[in-house]
Amino acid sequence: MRGGVFIFKNQWEDDQKNDRLVAWLPDFTEEDLIKLRQDLDHHERGKRIVYIKESGHSGLLGLDFREEAVSSGFFSGDKAYIYTHYGKEERSKSKSEKENSEVLAKVKADRKKITAGERAPFPVSLAGDSDLLSLASLYRMVFPEYPTNIFEPEALKKSIESDYTFAVMKDGDEVIGAASAMDTGYGSAEITDCAVNPAYRGQAILNFIIQKLEEQCVRCGINHVFSMTRARSTGMNMTVKRLEYIYEGTLINNCVITSGFEDMNMWTKNLKK
Repeated sequence: MRGGVFIFKNQWEDDQKNDRLVAWLPDFTEEDLIKLRQDLDHHERGKRIVYIKESGHSGLLGLDFREEAVSSGFFSGDKAYIYTHYGKEERSKSKSEKENSEVLAKVKADRKKITAGERAPFPVSLAGDSDLLSLASLYRMVFPEYPTNIFEPEALKKSIESDYTFAVMKDGDEVIGAASAMDTGYGSAEITDCAVNPAYRGQAILNFIIQKLEEQCVRCGINHVFSMTRARSTGMNMTVKRLEYIYEGTLINNCVITSGFEDMNMWTKNLKK
């Protein structure tokens, strides 16, 4: 994690693994609109995703983008409006719309909150080099597919050396639960890569791990975090909701995870409260 080094520049990512273009555009200009129009004309993509600071942008709406979600605080306290364009009709249609709605209704109806000071069942720490082999093993156990490479220790090491901080819970030397905070460079961080060994589930392990990451974010000067959770996963949506994250929309067929393209819910939290 860079720790308070915020870039605030426009960035584009050609994400071929997930058949999408992602653009973070805090300074959205006519040149960016032209670039998007050219991309639409010359490239076949399943999805295009654009983060900007303005709601109801006529230029994007004119290119058949739609506002699909928001992320409060994404741009160093300013809200990001997330526009999407689908280049393939099947990509725009949720395969789990009914299930998503049922999960969200159940989660929103839940009134439980995490009690401060609860004791973790096992020690929680930030991951070091000696944890990476076990961490990669956990991810291979939990995820058959994933949007990024979390399955190799060397890939995890490169992530830690750049934008990621991993927190782990260990039973002895074995990593039994983990998550990461990915520094966006815009004064916010994504809580992601959440996994728990199935043999240890039911102990609220991720609650303690995410709280550890939130503490580290604050130390690094990052006060806004978000998490994109699988829309049909009751457990993960319930976890972040109980940690006082706020639901701000669903991104349809957003990325490849577990069973192919899946819908992802956007949850956000202001750590300054």
